Amino acid sequence: MLTDTIKSRTYPKSAGIYIFKNSSGDILYVGKAKNLQSRVNSYFRPVKDLQIERPWIAVMVTEAKSIETITVKNETEALLLESTLIKEHEPKYNIRLTDDKTFPYIKAYLNEPIPRISISRKQSRDKAKYFGPFLNGRIANNLIELSRIFYGVHFSNKKITPSDRACLQCQMYGFTCPQVNLEREYLTRFSQALDFLKGDHKNLHTLLQQKMDLASKNNQFELAAKLRDQLTSLNNASVDQNVISTNLDSYDVVTVQIADNTATVGLNSVIEGRLTSRQNFFFHSKVIDQSEVINRFLVDYYRFKTPLPKLLLVNIAPAEDVIDLLNLEQNIVIKVPKRGEKLALYQLCLTDTQNQLELYLLKRSRDAKLLISLKEMLSLDFVPTTIEAVDISNLGESEPVGAIVSFYRGKSDKNYYRKYKIKTVSGQNDFAMIKEVVKRRFNDTDRPVPDIFMVDGGPVQLDFALKGLAEAKTKPKIIISLAKKPDRIFLPNKKRPLAVSKRELGLRLLSQIRDEVHRFVISFQRKRQAKKSLQNT
Repeated sequence: MLTDTIKSRTYPKSAGIYIFKNSSGDILYVGKAKNLQSRVNSYFRPVKDLQIERPWIAVMVTEAKSIETITVKNETEALLLESTLIKEHEPKYNIRLTDDKTFPYIKAYLNEPIPRISISRKQSRDKAKYFGPFLNGRIANNLIELSRIFYGVHFSNKKITPSDRACLQCQMYGFTCPQVNLEREYLTRFSQALDFLKGDHKNLHTLLQQKMDLASKNNQFELAAKLRDQLTSLNNASVDQNVISTNLDSYDVVTVQIADNTATVGLNSVIEGRLTSRQNFFFHSKVIDQSEVINRFLVDYYRFKTPLPKLLLVNIAPAEDVIDLLNLEQNIVIKVPKRGEKLALYQLCLTDTQNQLELYLLKRSRDAKLLISLKEMLSLDFVPTTIEAVDISNLGESEPVGAIVSFYRGKSDKNYYRKYKIKTVSGQNDFAMIKEVVKRRFNDTDRPVPDIFMVDGGPVQLDFALKGLAEAKTKPKIIISLAKKPDRIFLPNKKRPLAVSKRELGLRLLSQIRDEVHRFVISFQRKRQAKKSLQNT
């Protein structure tokens, strides 16, 4: 608790930084102020009043034992110093950005005799071209790897000089080495790679899709899975180039969503009316305040970004001193959209940020890897949490039955297991039985629909399940079938199975669910048989 001596001190009336410390000298909180005396004194109100305003402040003040101040020339300097101290000390009660050292860039050395690219943690005022910043080094490295594989661009942290020996890198990838001869082919490829890094991914997307389809057609499932992973990396680095704004404006959309002491900042870049890139950043703290998150992010991200966007759409208005800081280099308009043609795109970004936060929190849960793998494997735009599966048991013409099992977040949810006596089908017609059970299940409007509904079988079983859905009142988000030996996934209107590696965690989960519904329906069928035998006796 702060002593009366500390409370009675006279603090400067100038702009500066104030630092709360505990009894061990550890920094608890760093804050900035236009007037230090006024701001620091605001913490000396009764704890009861502080709890009403912002409960975490009351906790922090109770833990604090001392206060230090640093005066600066103006509020802008205070903002910069605050950011530096928070990064250096990571105080307990300040908002912290995950992996926030410095954001990585891809640097293209255009002013060298032999152009190259590399990873850079800072922007310099040189003649190089910078792409980014990116959320983390993994995203930047994925883009560089795609540039190397498909465009033959040379990646090096050192300046390249002509020699008579091809580098190991180009021998591995089979490209003309710029160290041997700077041919027009390499310069052309380098120019194409720059377009790719700017966000023009259409050509590469088409190429990867064609190669993946060909590999799948030739039953080269491991290769197809690898190509699918590359396609996923490409999709993660950019979104579809759909024109949303008719006036071809360029701007950024920054949205903040919070939950469970975690905040997600969604950064979406629109270039000439097209949503060209999407990144998400995560903040952690014992307390999360949307205003503090947006202020911290705008300072940390845009302070060194050049050029700045002329327009920035946000869902939380930043503080005036943050706006002043960003306007030191060039004018930037920051606003919360209420109407107009940009509103639809803004709302799309806001929803996506919420989805990304839910995804991030899910990743931290025990069964997250299974569900994330399933999402990527099926190319879904959401993480599936509820999965149901159907199977039929028909031993001769005696007591045919169907059953459905339900899984929630990778675990069986027996509250939603269901058993079905076949009513409308006679004889050994498993396909028609699937249709009946599916229709009955999805005519139950009181029961929530699953994210994924799976049929035990191949494309024929899937077709009959689709016929049942066509006559039902509700539908799942996606329906698939899973065949055995080897396990193969079929999608509606696709003759060939999905290209999936047998090591995929998502495939293992589906196999587990398929085995569970098979066990459940067989158990039900045997009980029916035993009951009938007892009655006959």
